[in-house]
Amino acid sequence: MQAAARLRHGLLIALLALAPATPALSAPGGHGHVHGQARLDLTLEGARLTIEAELPMETLTGFERAPRTDDERTRLQRALDALLATGVFRPTPDAGCKPATQALRWSGSAEPATATSGLPGDDTHLDLLVTHAFDCDRPARLGMLEIGLFDILSRLRRIEARFAGPGGTQARTLQRNRKVFELAR
Repeated sequence: MQAAARLRHGLLIALLALAPATPALSAPGGHGHVHGQARLDLTLEGARLTIEAELPMETLTGFERAPRTDDERTRLQRALDALLATGVFRPTPDAGCKPATQALRWSGSAEPATATSGLPGDDTHLDLLVTHAFDCDRPARLGMLEIGLFDILSRLRRIEARFAGPGGTQARTLQRNRKVFELAR
């Protein structure tokens, strides 16, 4: 039974990966991000809810390269700390989801992201990859996920979110006035 669930989950992920890129996230000139926008991938496999977000550096801090001054490093560290805080992602309370793991890393780097490590030395446009995982006692009761990114990132205007779970896949565009991802059953 678990093998069938893993196969189904793998197929859902493959379908999401093969889906064409959302035009809003594909900037002209080959850049992989658009200022003020983020991408969010949600997966539910068994009792594990995994949330992966991709955020442009400019959306975090107002600049898109490695920080150059102490003030810029401080702004970046505040944003990183806020992204690791409890409550950034809030699943349906009745599902009994508890935080399991969190990770931050810069695109193109395997090491954990900080305001001083894993950053390129040039003016490369940076994206932050954020991962939060939850273990849910009652995953069948998971009906929504409130996204707190808008509360902590003043430059964030829009999130292109995709979900893959036992009931299939779905996509939504989230905005400041619409920051709850309702999961279809």
